[in-house]
Amino acid sequence: MAAPAPHRTETLTEHHWSPERHGRITALCEEAVASEPGMRSLSHYSNGILDFVVGRTGRPPLSSMVAEAGDDRQDESLPGSRLLLCTQDLGALLRPLGTGELMRTVLANGQGGLWGGRVKPGEYLAALTDSGACVDAVDAAMNRLVTRIRTEVHSLPDELPGGDVSGDPGLAPAGPVSRSAARFVPLTDQGPAVGDAGNAVPRVDFGTAAAPDPAYEERLRALWRRHVNTTDLQYAGYYRDLTLVCAGDVFDAPELGPRFIDVSVRSRRTAYRDLSRGLRGHLVRLTDALHLVAPAQDGRPPLDRLVLDVQEGAVYVVWTSAREFLIGVTLDQTQVRNADIRLNRLASALRGVTPAQPSS
Repeated sequence: MAAPAPHRTETLTEHHWSPERHGRITALCEEAVASEPGMRSLSHYSNGILDFVVGRTGRPPLSSMVAEAGDDRQDESLPGSRLLLCTQDLGALLRPLGTGELMRTVLANGQGGLWGGRVKPGEYLAALTDSGACVDAVDAAMNRLVTRIRTEVHSLPDELPGGDVSGDPGLAPAGPVSRSAARFVPLTDQGPAVGDAGNAVPRVDFGTAAAPDPAYEERLRALWRRHVNTTDLQYAGYYRDLTLVCAGDVFDAPELGPRFIDVSVRSRRTAYRDLSRGLRGHLVRLTDALHLVAPAQDGRPPLDRLVLDVQEGAVYVVWTSAREFLIGVTLDQTQVRNADIRLNRLASALRGVTPAQPSS
């Protein structure tokens, strides 16, 4: 079967753009947009300055909230610029956890999404999609693009943004395959659990938002035992009205011991609970950035999903309703994709678990 025809693109450059410095990178970006129909546009930045924007031709205007009406280059780059400004503060928030620098941020709701990440210190990319169904495919395309720029242009190693897709039999086709050719599997996949979940029983603690209902608590414990494991999703916390319902982890498992050389198990548990409070102050800015390209529908949370991919794992936030969200963590960079899938499965299962209503 013939390969699909590439989609038409246009490239808008700033005055300082030059083929010597930006030409090869621009060509790779143009190829990425042309090959991924869900990608509306992507922007390239050097030291915080916009270099160029590659966009799909015929794209509709962005939200009326965009301030620079009439300047297509500035309009298309504005959501990504705002996201990348937020990531500077989010990276500082995550740094004390000792899991490396923030490499990739994904922000999405049912209407679309934003992708922001670094190629290397001082060089950043941002991408937009105005289709909620295309967020995962654009994410995968941008992860491949970052890897190509790092390896082909800068001769730097692959940092595995999004996890080691090519090395996991649950996420890639059988046989040898490069990362750039790996099969994309959507996060909504409901097939068998990815990979080996491990045998450790998670420690589950309940917070002040938990209902005094033993049956409800046992159902939550059962869900955490089914999803939280030593292989990929190693921590999950559930919040209602910004207050902890329960949190569970397998940090005490012997096989995870080397992950706690610099940060103790107790300190990491405390840090992830503190992180849930620290993120609240950034959500307004993140929401504002996303709504430039994907305004939320009435009755839906403004954000559905946030991924903060660091050099050693990732932190995820998934909203199950406007009042409730989950925070998940993996400490293994090769398992970032699998942990993302597993947390979303936990979120889906959690929607059907509610405490008993008090009798009147």
